[in-house]
Amino acid sequence: MKIALARQPTRSITTRYTATILALCLIGMTVLAFMLLYKQMQQNAQYINKLGEMVAKQIAISVDDMIIEKDTSELQQLINDYAQDFNIKGIVIFDPQNQIITKAGILPKEPIKAHVPFYEQDDFPWLPFTSQYIIHNHPVYHLGVKVGTASVIFSYKVLSENFRHQLILMILITIALILTISLGAIHIARRLTTPIQDLLEATQDIKEGKIDQIPERRNDEIGHLVNAINDMSQGLIRKTELESLLGKFLTKDVASKVLDQLDPVHMSGEYVEATVLFADIVGFTKISQNLSPADVQELLNEYYGYFNACARYYFGIVDKYIGDCIMLVFGALKPDQKHAYHAVACAVLMQKLADRLNQRRKKQGLFPIELRIGINSGKMLAGLIGSVDRMEYTVIGDSVNLASRLCNEANGAQIIIEESLYESITPDHKLVVDNFKSIRIRGKSDLVSIYAVKDIDQPYQMSMDNLIDDILSRT
Repeated sequence: MKIALARQPTRSITTRYTATILALCLIGMTVLAFMLLYKQMQQNAQYINKLGEMVAKQIAISVDDMIIEKDTSELQQLINDYAQDFNIKGIVIFDPQNQIITKAGILPKEPIKAHVPFYEQDDFPWLPFTSQYIIHNHPVYHLGVKVGTASVIFSYKVLSENFRHQLILMILITIALILTISLGAIHIARRLTTPIQDLLEATQDIKEGKIDQIPERRNDEIGHLVNAINDMSQGLIRKTELESLLGKFLTKDVASKVLDQLDPVHMSGEYVEATVLFADIVGFTKISQNLSPADVQELLNEYYGYFNACARYYFGIVDKYIGDCIMLVFGALKPDQKHAYHAVACAVLMQKLADRLNQRRKKQGLFPIELRIGINSGKMLAGLIGSVDRMEYTVIGDSVNLASRLCNEANGAQIIIEESLYESITPDHKLVVDNFKSIRIRGKSDLVSIYAVKDIDQPYQMSMDNLIDDILSRT
């Protein structure tokens, strides 16, 4: 059987993996781009600073004689020639008293002072667009004596043009890398998570019984996981088959309980508050003498089917069949606050059903069947009992033994309960009883007070007639 693979519309592991990989890549690329950009800015600032210092120094060396000789025309011509350079916006020559001797080119709006250092370049080298001009001052010396200052004004835009081109290229490369890494991250995340999603859907198919094996074969960790799931699937199939097989011999609840207690931790069983009902056919030994084994089997199977149906209506289960006797348990497998009342109601239903069956048997010319029933509640041990080779799930304890003894004390068509059971039920449910007496029970040192139950609350009697009709209609 093929596996139907469908993507989940909700937020999947692919989305989480992709988001995580993208976040890590974006953080890494952002940090790397910032570091490269900062380094490039530093290098650009150093280049501009060295260029400015070199040009300013060259002009200062060239004009010292002209300043001494006060040859302003030749000085003006010289700085005009220098001002023609596309990198230089203007030149100013100061005398020792910081008065302008001559100037050329375009000058900043604010006055230039020879004694004031260039603050943009010195204090903010990492901000490439904070000023329009870069000013470099260099003292003019003649024979070791300062005779003036040469100030050179550079256009920052022109000097940093190459840097801007590099910056744009770096940004484009970074964006391209981020997009490439993003696509790669999505692809990798899908490659990683698709097998996991397939396994999830395949295990859901196994759970629903659509497949019993995952056909995919791989040689990596996913392949080992597939093999483990396949092995587990076989174990689940085996357990299901075992439960189905046990269901033919035990009720579903008992079968599940037996499987749970196969664990050595639970083999000791557990103490529960429950109620046990024993019912057997009066004079069965004499009856069976007049019947063939096949007829005896047919008779027992018929009545066992009726009793099992009665137990199900009142949340009880068949514990075992002992010859012509049946043992029912209430409240042992699943919690039931009214297990005692349900057991008594079940017994009344069984007797009423037996009366209806006897009416039918009488019309058919058959002998009547009478039941005697004993019921008792109390603490008992529920669990697996038996040897290592053969075990069964049942309940044991003094309360169980007393129920069996009470059944033996009952007469035909009679239901016997112990006084404490009667007192635990009557606050909530009325019971019709008679023949209160104290008797001596084998195995008990004290007398046991008992009641014979005739019927239960009036409102429930009509519903019992409907239950009987339902049971008989199914047979």
